[in-house]
Amino acid sequence: MTDSLWKKALLGAGLGLLAGAIVLLVTGVLPAFESFENKTFDLRYRRKLDYQRSDAKIEDIIIVDVDNRSLEKLGRFQQWPRSYHARVIDYLRAGGAACIAFDMLFVERDAKPAEDSLLILSTKNAGNVVHAITLEQEHPEAFLYKMEKPPEGFAAARFTLPLPPETVAALNSFDRFDGKLMELYNNSAGLGFVNFLPDDDNAIRRMPLFLNFSGQAYPSFALAVVMQSAGRARDDIEAELGRELRWRKSVNGGVAMRIPIDTKGRVLVNYMGSQNTFRYIPYYDVLEQRVPPETFQNRIVLIGASAAGLADLRPVPFEATFPGVEVHANIIHSIRTQNFITRQPETLSIVTMLIFAMIAGVITMIWSPWLGILVTVFLSVGYTLLTTALFISRHVWIPQVRPLFSFGVAFISVMVYRFLSEERQKQLIKGMFVHYLSEIVVNELIRDPSKLKLGGDKKYATAFFSDIKDFTTYSEKLSPEALITQLNEYLSAMTDIVLEYGGYLDKYVGDAVVAVFGVPLDQTDHAERACFAALDMQRVLDELQKKWSTAKKPLFEARIGINTGDMVAGNIGGTKKINYTVIGDDVNIASRLEGVNKMYGTKIMIGEETYGQAKDKIMARELDFIRVQGKLRPVRVFELVGRRGDHFDENLVAAFTHFARGLELYRLQEWNKAIAEFRRVLALNPNDGPAKEFLRRCDIFMQAPRPADWDGVFEMRTK
Repeated sequence: MTDSLWKKALLGAGLGLLAGAIVLLVTGVLPAFESFENKTFDLRYRRKLDYQRSDAKIEDIIIVDVDNRSLEKLGRFQQWPRSYHARVIDYLRAGGAACIAFDMLFVERDAKPAEDSLLILSTKNAGNVVHAITLEQEHPEAFLYKMEKPPEGFAAARFTLPLPPETVAALNSFDRFDGKLMELYNNSAGLGFVNFLPDDDNAIRRMPLFLNFSGQAYPSFALAVVMQSAGRARDDIEAELGRELRWRKSVNGGVAMRIPIDTKGRVLVNYMGSQNTFRYIPYYDVLEQRVPPETFQNRIVLIGASAAGLADLRPVPFEATFPGVEVHANIIHSIRTQNFITRQPETLSIVTMLIFAMIAGVITMIWSPWLGILVTVFLSVGYTLLTTALFISRHVWIPQVRPLFSFGVAFISVMVYRFLSEERQKQLIKGMFVHYLSEIVVNELIRDPSKLKLGGDKKYATAFFSDIKDFTTYSEKLSPEALITQLNEYLSAMTDIVLEYGGYLDKYVGDAVVAVFGVPLDQTDHAERACFAALDMQRVLDELQKKWSTAKKPLFEARIGINTGDMVAGNIGGTKKINYTVIGDDVNIASRLEGVNKMYGTKIMIGEETYGQAKDKIMARELDFIRVQGKLRPVRVFELVGRRGDHFDENLVAAFTHFARGLELYRLQEWNKAIAEFRRVLALNPNDGPAKEFLRRCDIFMQAPRPADWDGVFEMRTK
């Protein structure tokens, strides 16, 4: 190899190493790469199940299934008496079941106390029943506050695991214990949470074995079942996060076990097959004792639901709907058989990625571009096939996306170096066109020129409408020059905020600002961005009003409407002139919400979908359930008042609390009580527009009672 070739190879290796380091930084910051890796994991899972597919059922774990047939025979599940479950426990106990576990929640007390008593008694007498609980986060806006300790009367010490405080602190933490039937929990042989903490795409690939509530480690449902069925004590467990859960050999002769876990105490779920890999028996047949009791002898019995209407179907790597109870069954089987999926250590993964990047850099630097592409593709395909084969045969998850991405980035980096003059020319062209088009649209067009065609794509995004209150009055009082000067100052400030939060400025309609967040480029947090932009607009407008007041200019006030939903985004127009915009019902609703502010005396109104997407980052109060003019679908609307974490005056917080109570009473048609709450709001905040509006309505509705089927929806008669 000549000196020149050596220099090129070393330069290529250096550029590849630099590209690999950049990939390492980027993939560590952007969650999208982990999402891509999860998708490759799912593809490998499908291949794995194709190879291990078998018609034989796993018999050591039986699922007593609340299926559609059971619902047809016994009626709505929510109306089943709890004595049904007591009878099932008694029958399974008589059949010699090793463990009976309910993957269903008994949160509230039954309307008939005797039903609870029967279930509690059967649970106690069986001595091997595991019940499910859920842990929740606090929701102050719903008056569900953080619990500093377990509920009164709950024997938490029986069920929590004695892990070191530093280990517990590193686990996923929850604020609330969701359950009130303490007698049932305390008489259970075991208790485990059924919280699923899915990945960003909602698929269940991992399951936490512990969660932190009030400084204590609570076991998962699956772990609690294994502990009970194996006779394991709380003290048998040791956990080393990022490595494994160790199950020491117990005094009764049980074997030692190890479970690989990540830094959050999660285990990868090793699914043994598609749905019905385990034996299912309809709940109705067990209740009516149509199944021989010896069927359950020495077996773990999980009682759960596969019926679609009971909301326990979950997306998993290979199926869109998979019974949650069978997810638990797979974890239990995996622990009992010590058959796990493990992920390649992070250090080894990084070394692999950097080697790939250096190889790509050398190949691209010393060979022609086309030959470099062919070799790069060949090596990429080979690596993909190898990692897939190892997953199928050894159950080892070796990352694919980061090494392959580093291969691509290294290739591109070297190509950029080799064709720098051409790249500069592209940047020059981009710089020319950005003066005529929004830079964000220019970037999208460079990436995909086909978007210049007419038509559009369906997008899930957030539409934003802002308008100046009583602008016609200002236009009549000011000279055209003064009006345009002040309007431009206002629009410039508002536009800067939209662009600051990554919004796309659709158009100006007179004094109105029309924008959209989440197009043309996808933004997972588009609803949050729109809300933050609206709050900043009002803040900046307050500053402008101070300036205008000093200059004795009119004080513009703005009303904003925000709504999230499906819309069509794309280039719309004729063949000679097109405009990138969004259309659809949810866009129109955002426009209507801007106008609806007038009725309630509010400044920023958001739709229910926007609130649902951004509620963890904003503070808002529910205003009403309305049907805007021209629309059949009612919309629940909220007033956006600030960011979560902002300081609010105590009187304002109290006023919002009274308003929420008043709104609830209003919907129950308890007019006098509602009026009393709304008056309390005005006593604390005399300028509260929504309270004034509901007082007006209550007075009207007291004189003209609502029909018996009134659903609380208020019909808007004007735009």
